[in-house]
Amino acid sequence: MIGGVSIKNKKLRKRLLFLSISLMLITTYIKNYKYSDNYEILEEDDDSLAFGKYSDGYIYIGDKDFLSDISTLDGDILVEDQRNSKNPDMVIYDSYKVTDKDSRNEILEVLCEYEKCYPSPWDRSIESMRCEWFIHNLSHVFNYKKSHSDDVDLDNKDEEKYKTKVLYKIIRF
Repeated sequence: MIGGVSIKNKKLRKRLLFLSISLMLITTYIKNYKYSDNYEILEEDDDSLAFGKYSDGYIYIGDKDFLSDISTLDGDILVEDQRNSKNPDMVIYDSYKVTDKDSRNEILEVLCEYEKCYPSPWDRSIESMRCEWFIHNLSHVFNYKKSHSDDVDLDNKDEEKYKTKVLYKIIRF
């Protein structure tokens, strides 16, 4: 322990900083990357309770009560809709399991379509959501704040943090 910070935590911070800087550089140079669009919005008269479908499964969006009644298969995604709360939010459960960037993007596109169908005060850019989800997954891989990194919460307050202040957040731990 050095100055109240363990050596293990210092190494973790350095790794996260390095990976975050790498991510920022990569995204700067490959902005023209075309994400797959293998998602679809399901019709309301469909027998499924899912709102949408992406390349690996179904996407169910609703409140806690609705989601508690859903039985899922591998690849299915549960999203808790908290868009009408004080800090509008969409929480993707077990988001750490989605490691493919195209799959993450498809899911985020479905969330944006959901917002178009059911407008609310929730206001997030897809770029900031991509970044936040990446940081959550990275934290999960490094076992950092694991209880907070299993699910990604895409609330309005984090829009600016992940849009412009990611590096600052990582440095200030």
